[in-house]
Amino acid sequence: MASYKDVIVDALEKKYEAQMAQAEANVKVYMENPVGVGEHPDIVHEVEKLLKEIKDAKEMLDELKNWRWYVVKCN
Repeated sequence: MASYKDVIVDALEKKYEAQMAQAEANVKVYMENPVGVGEHPDIVHEVEKLLKEIKDAKEMLDELKNWRWYVVKCN
């Protein structure tokens, strides 16, 4: 049975992976069909925001992986 620490780490990994997947999907929509996104007239700015979201989620995921040793050590 997984410890509560493992459950927390797994949940955070899934959260950051989902954030990255959502932002990546939106970037693809902007790149492949920018006309279909009429409520955002500044597509460049929107893509930039999404790229930052991807970067932030990736940094959090990387940091979480750096802490995994602590979770294993404390079990």
